[in-house]
Amino acid sequence: MTEATQPLAGIKVVEFSTMITASLATMMFAQQGADVIKVEPPGIGDPMRWLGSQKDGISGLFHNCNQAKRSITLDLKSAEDVAHARQLCLEADVVIHNYRPGVMDRLGLGSAALREEKPQLIYCAITGFGHEGPLSGRPAYDHVMQAMAGFMTLQGYPDNFAYVKTLICDKVTAYTAAQAITAALFARERGAGGQHIDLSMLESCIAFLWPDGGMHLTLQADDVTHGAPFADYYQLPLRSTDGAIAYAAMTDDHWAAIFDIVGRPDLKTVEKYQGMANRSIHMAELASIIAAQKPDLTSAEMVAGLAEHDVPAAPCLALEDLPTHQQAIAIGIFEQAEHPLLGTVRHVTAPARFGGTKLAPCGPSPALGEHSEAIRAELASRPPQ
Repeated sequence: MTEATQPLAGIKVVEFSTMITASLATMMFAQQGADVIKVEPPGIGDPMRWLGSQKDGISGLFHNCNQAKRSITLDLKSAEDVAHARQLCLEADVVIHNYRPGVMDRLGLGSAALREEKPQLIYCAITGFGHEGPLSGRPAYDHVMQAMAGFMTLQGYPDNFAYVKTLICDKVTAYTAAQAITAALFARERGAGGQHIDLSMLESCIAFLWPDGGMHLTLQADDVTHGAPFADYYQLPLRSTDGAIAYAAMTDDHWAAIFDIVGRPDLKTVEKYQGMANRSIHMAELASIIAAQKPDLTSAEMVAGLAEHDVPAAPCLALEDLPTHQQAIAIGIFEQAEHPLLGTVRHVTAPARFGGTKLAPCGPSPALGEHSEAIRAELASRPPQ
């Protein structure tokens, strides 16, 4: 019986991928108890292994996206290794890949071929731009998708185009894939059988961005009163004497507290800044005025002062500050473990608690092909399907 803290125990996942999208999605399954087998090419394996800080062929980035998996190296130009890959797929509950359209079909590992033999299989194909249209065969990486999906324009158009300085499009797609696959597993449990899931980075990222980023483009009637999109709320943070804070003021009382703490109580009487509707129309202007103020207060003093009026606010922390922050410690975000190759590693725990309990610590990220021999032995012990 599946324990509440391991809801995907007994589920087997086979991953063919490079970089983030499929890797992060399947690591979530591994954290939740699934047996995830990562298929890597011989040689360098997943290129993510070599990006940034790394030791013995495992980078911090690779570790953060591949904990608790097993790695097998298969040369998909070899008929024998393709046969092994096919057997792995037919023994799996889920197959996921992020190769360009047509690659898996040419290998005989496409969705239709595998699901014809195993109708219960859930097959997820992640592409950059989808299977149709003039860009369907083009490669897609996070930088490119940030431009295509509107992220870069949202950061500063028309004066500036800027990246969100994290692999946001890759990670958004990973979470979208994880949710879709979990939904398919749930449907299968209800008797719907397996299914094919097509999922593109472009669609995932536009869908992610649209609720707020496209709020001013949603209502199409001629008599719509347009307020500011949420992008206008994201002006510069409020500087303090020792850094900066972010705040999220919504109500009249919130804004009154903001005006007081920055030394501009006069703004309370300006009609266009009174009431949510007026502020929404003039939000870019108002946020810029607040950002230009320089109160003679520390970040802690400003946050404490705003907390007295229940205004959401927090200091702008560096990632280096987070492991020692009292709130992060209280909820157990970080853990340290000993990795057989990397030594001491710090990583983030799975955020979801099942049955009120945090998931058990993950197993280590694998060395390239670390489990090849064991997995091949498992395949040899069972007749091919």
